[in-house]
Amino acid sequence: MNNSETQAIKKPWINWKREFDQIPMHFPLIVWSVLCIFPLIWVIITSVKSTPELYRDPFGLPQMLKWSNYRDAWVYAKMGIYFVNSIVITLISTGLALFLSTTSAFVIARFEFRLKKIIWSYVLFGFLIPHSILLIPLAIFTRKLGIYNSLLGLAIIYAAVAIPWNTFFLRAFMETIPKELEEAAILDGADMWGVFWNVMIPLSQPALATLATFHILFAWSEYILALVLTGTTASRTLPVGISLLEGHFTSNEPGVAAGMVITILPVIIAFAFLQRYVIKGITAGAIKA
Repeated sequence: MNNSETQAIKKPWINWKREFDQIPMHFPLIVWSVLCIFPLIWVIITSVKSTPELYRDPFGLPQMLKWSNYRDAWVYAKMGIYFVNSIVITLISTGLALFLSTTSAFVIARFEFRLKKIIWSYVLFGFLIPHSILLIPLAIFTRKLGIYNSLLGLAIIYAAVAIPWNTFFLRAFMETIPKELEEAAILDGADMWGVFWNVMIPLSQPALATLATFHILFAWSEYILALVLTGTTASRTLPVGISLLEGHFTSNEPGVAAGMVITILPVIIAFAFLQRYVIKGITAGAIKA
């Protein structure tokens, strides 16, 4: 223990002084955090107010919590159906995107074959295509395949959109894994699928967790593709449902706020649990690079 630590123990005010000296550095971050969090808190408070109370005191606390706003949003505005649809689409598209991008990244990173450069260029070409110009072709394509206005069709499109970036990210990550580990697995009798499942997948878990988190956030909040490729309540997702809330609640703004909370809170909770995996994935890639 050095002299400064000994003095800090004997004189606690030294620690307080250090904390006070850091306030000017942290103050802008605190202000920015408050500005970002305040709209979310205001929406949550509004969601349990009555309409007259909202107009009377928009920024005040509710005198009585009106939980019926959530029931109206869940049942009357069909947010319950949209919620289940979003979960199904998010889970299917995430699993499909990770499986296809992982297998393709493994092949491109570890094998030499003809047309490899052409295939890799084709994957990278996916970065150059904006989603907006794909709307009409995708609508025609899904209609011809018979998957238009279906949960499976939207999940497949979400997975296809994510594959180029996922493959690019995973290929860079897998190329940093020592080939000696694959050779050792082959000497133990593993085939290529065994190497893939028992070596590459476990070692790529940080990268897979990072991509899964990003894709979950994308699939849960995506609006344009869901709006164009779905047309009925049975297949719409939460972002599209939010745009329809005002039509259901013409004079019930707290009901609209309740529908927004139903959409926002699952993402916040999911990110709170998954953010450590995102940080691990990013830092692991930085260290390996």
